[in-house]
Amino acid sequence: MGSEWDFFISHASEDKRQVAGPLAHYLRSVGFSVWYDDFSLRVGDSVLREIDRGLGASHFGVVVLSDSFFAKEWTYRELAGLVTTATADQRRVLPVWHNVDAAAIASYSPMLADVKGVHTSRGLHVVAEELVRASFPDRVADLPLSNRSKERPDDLNTAQETLRSVLDAGGRREEILIVLSAYQILLTLFGRYTAAVIPTAGFADCLPSDFVLFEQHGITGPIQITFVVLGPTGPGGADFLAATDRAFGEEVTFNKYPKNNYLPGRRVGEFPRVQSVAQGIADRLKSNNIHARDPRVWNFSVLLVHGRRGVQDSAPTCRTRLNFETASYDRLIDPTDPPFWG
Repeated sequence: MGSEWDFFISHASEDKRQVAGPLAHYLRSVGFSVWYDDFSLRVGDSVLREIDRGLGASHFGVVVLSDSFFAKEWTYRELAGLVTTATADQRRVLPVWHNVDAAAIASYSPMLADVKGVHTSRGLHVVAEELVRASFPDRVADLPLSNRSKERPDDLNTAQETLRSVLDAGGRREEILIVLSAYQILLTLFGRYTAAVIPTAGFADCLPSDFVLFEQHGITGPIQITFVVLGPTGPGGADFLAATDRAFGEEVTFNKYPKNNYLPGRRVGEFPRVQSVAQGIADRLKSNNIHARDPRVWNFSVLLVHGRRGVQDSAPTCRTRLNFETASYDRLIDPTDPPFWG
C-alpha cells in the first residue's frame, strides 16, 4: 500500500489538546500530510479500521510519550502497529517526550529508550523541525522561519480554546509556550500592524525572548521588532522584568536614525545582542521595505506577558533601559484585557 500521509500521530487523549493537536496543526501548516484523528475521522467512520489504515499508510509514526500514554493499552496497540510495519532499513517510530525523562521511558519500553526523542519543552516548532530532520531531511531547508503565514483565520478560535483550557487548568509557562509555538496566530493579537511571528528557540538563544514580532510600516516607513518574553503565570513580574532588562546585554552608542522614524523605543544598533538577532531576521525574511537590509536602524521593544487577570503586580520599582510593555496571559484569549502597566 502506498503512503498517503507523511506522519501518523499516536497519543493519549489527555495529551490531545495541549500537544498532539497543536503539533498536527503545525506540521500541516508547514506542508506535511498528517493522519490525526480530528483531521482524518468523519462521522460514521469505523475508528478501528481508520486507525489501522492510517498506521499502514503513513511514512512515519510520531508517538507522544507521556505518563498518560504509558497508562493506556490503546496507545500501546498503535505503537506495536508502527513497530511491526517498520522495515529493516527504516525506523518509523519518532518519539516526542512530554513531561517524561529517559528513566520513565526505559521502565516502560527499553526499545523506546534506545530511540532518540525530542522534548516538547522548547516548543513545538523545535519538535517539528527535529521530526522533519529525522524523517525528510531534504525538506528541512524548506521549513519557514514562522508558520504564521500558513495559518487560516478560523485557526484563531481553535487556538484560543486550546490556550484557555491550559490556563484554566493552571498551566505553567512551559505549557503555554508549547501552545503558542504551534498557534502563532495568537501572538498577532499583540501586533499593531500585520506581524510576522518568529519563535526564537534554536534561532536567537542569546536573548531571553520566546518570540519576535516583526512589523514593517509599508515600503518606506520604519520597521519595529518586539521581543515577546513569557514570564511567570503568577506574581513576580516585576522581578522578572528587571532580570530581562539585564539579559539584553551591554548598550553602545549608535547615532544613525531614519528621517521618517516616528516610533518610540530603542534602536537595534544600540544593543549588540539585539543586532545579532535582527541581522538573522533580515537575512531570512523577504521584505521590500527600504530599511530591511540595515537592521541597526530598526526600532525594538520588549513585551513581557505574565500573570492572570486580577492578579496584578505593583509597578516595577527598578529603572529599565529598554522599552517594556506588559500584558496578562488572558489578553491572548481576550484582546480587550488591559495591560498591567504602560
